[in-house]
Amino acid sequence: MKYDYLLFDADDTLLDFRKSEDVSFQIVLDKHNISGDLKSLHTSYKQINELLWTQHALGLVSKDVLKTERFRKFLEVNNLDGDASAMSDDYLSTLPSQVFLIDGTVELLNALFKKIPLVIITNGIGHVQHKRLDNSGIKELISLMVVSEECGYSKPDKRIFHHTFDLLQADPINQKFLMIGDKLETDILGANTVGIESCWFNPDRTKNETDIKPTFEIDRLQHILDLL
Repeated sequence: MKYDYLLFDADDTLLDFRKSEDVSFQIVLDKHNISGDLKSLHTSYKQINELLWTQHALGLVSKDVLKTERFRKFLEVNNLDGDASAMSDDYLSTLPSQVFLIDGTVELLNALFKKIPLVIITNGIGHVQHKRLDNSGIKELISLMVVSEECGYSKPDKRIFHHTFDLLQADPINQKFLMIGDKLETDILGANTVGIESCWFNPDRTKNETDIKPTFEIDRLQHILDLL
């Protein structure tokens, strides 16, 4: 193997978070009797949620505030009546049971299992991410999962990577790591910050209009095997 460790993002890299989010969000809307243009409502929530997670990564919003604030803003923006706190609780209890995998995840991890340590570094809420991994069917293939809420730092902060290196008792200077993820601003920038190689998983073939440069770019998970 060319690398000593593979570091994976979780959501929209191994786990299909977009689908999980859509299904869970719809369940919450139905439970709270919210109707309307569903596509528009979903888009509105995702935009609000993404902005708040970006603010959280910058240290501007706490995780506890984010959980409820995304639903409060969603209701406000769409002129809807509802209980943001109850919606948040229902969403967080629903999401872990709605788990879907990105195409090729099982085949890739099975091909690499016991050949190289497979590690997940994910921004997210600890108990939610662990339950999702438990329900994914791939937990036994993963050596370690590091969650931002539990270590106190979010990608691209270099401290979440150093925390991972410490847990692995690994040395990024003398050992080779490859970080694989779908987000340039967190996964790839974080890898660049700590001086390890990176692979941008870009299934939609989105044009990179940033100055963040991955070492590699792929549009299918199985192409990772070509890099090893």
